[in-house]
Amino acid sequence: MASPFDAVTELSEADWVEAAKYDKVVTGMRSARVAALVVIGLLCSLMYPYVPAWQLVLWMAAALLAVALRHGFDRRFAKLGELQSIEAQLSFARRHTWVWALYGAVWTSCAFLLLEPMPPQLEGVCWMLLAGVCGVAVLWMSAHLEITRLFLFSAAGCLVASIGLHSLLDWHAEHTESTFWFAGFLLVYLLVLLRVAMLQHEMHAKSIDLSYHNARLIYSLRQQTRTAREALIFKDRFLAGAAHDLKQPVNALSIYAEWLGKEPESSHELGPKILQAARAVNTLFDSMFDLVKLDAGQFRVSVQPVDLRQLFSDLEIQFRPLAAQKGLKLRVRPPAVAAVLHSDPAILQRVLGNLLGNAIRYTKRGGVLLAVRYEPQALRFEVWDTGIGIPPDQQARIFGEFYKVQSAGTEEGFGLGLAIVQRLAGLLGYSVSLRSRHGQGSVFCVRAPLRS
Repeated sequence: MASPFDAVTELSEADWVEAAKYDKVVTGMRSARVAALVVIGLLCSLMYPYVPAWQLVLWMAAALLAVALRHGFDRRFAKLGELQSIEAQLSFARRHTWVWALYGAVWTSCAFLLLEPMPPQLEGVCWMLLAGVCGVAVLWMSAHLEITRLFLFSAAGCLVASIGLHSLLDWHAEHTESTFWFAGFLLVYLLVLLRVAMLQHEMHAKSIDLSYHNARLIYSLRQQTRTAREALIFKDRFLAGAAHDLKQPVNALSIYAEWLGKEPESSHELGPKILQAARAVNTLFDSMFDLVKLDAGQFRVSVQPVDLRQLFSDLEIQFRPLAAQKGLKLRVRPPAVAAVLHSDPAILQRVLGNLLGNAIRYTKRGGVLLAVRYEPQALRFEVWDTGIGIPPDQQARIFGEFYKVQSAGTEEGFGLGLAIVQRLAGLLGYSVSLRSRHGQGSVFCVRAPLRS
């Protein structure tokens, strides 16, 4: 059957257990297939001198067909298991429960032939072979009590029908008492087998239940191990990335401070550089704190009306000096009319602010545009730039932590901004998309569904 570690979370416990029961039946019965063919050959060879040939051939054909059908059932069930489709296995098994009823009926229909006059010792051997087949079948079927009952009830019903039919068609023939005693003993034996199957089923049920809970435990441990490994990898990347990205601005601060101590008259020249390095350190720490709060689930969304014109005005005041410092033109296009969006103003400003900061950082000439467009059921915030652009083969990875576009001019970034944008947007239920041409610029879109 399919891997229990995958299926244990996809199926209900009842379906998983039922599939395991069928699997035990199929696995066990597979080993008895050759024995069934041997018994068919033995019965036919023992009865051949005493039973009409056409009856013997008819029963042998029916028995071989029943074995072939069961073999086909086993192979198909196993094939579906290899494809890891337990739902398909269950559907197939439930549609073909008649195979087990037919299997039981065909075997005990042999009683019709055994009622023909033959030596008592030989007849006894045939009845014992028949009883052995039923016993072995029930031994393996007992894992699934429903099909065991189906097998036994159809076998018992066919046994009674065979005796009745033979008596009706050949009522004037003389039958030895042993013949009916053998048939009666087999009938009682089948009923006893039902009780044995119920006891055996309890053992199988405990074993399968233990397997299920072990599978759940192992799956849980694997998931926890995977989560712990991913957390460890992220921690290592986080520390390595933070140490690497802190090194440059901190070294710059140290150099500028030492320079300023030696040449105080250069403060007008060094002041902006010190401020730029301090901002870089502050930006990195802000990003780190955002990631920690996101991982700890400490960001709380507080939905309230947001004045979009005021939001755009605040962002323009915040980022226009940075754009001007690089000789870039920052354009902000607020809504044409007063518009109110129900959202978390702090998180929304952080999302758009990170996008604007990235756009300014990676744009050397030209400008950056912040705009909003109306859609039938949403607002779409757009941040355009004329920067370095993002190669197509890197666009799917830029939202990962500490990932930087492998291109000239990306050395000063930390690789955290876009990861934070996507996760913060996700808290609001917003989607983030990208269109970019390498060397020509990019546009990031944040789609905010309108709340009814």
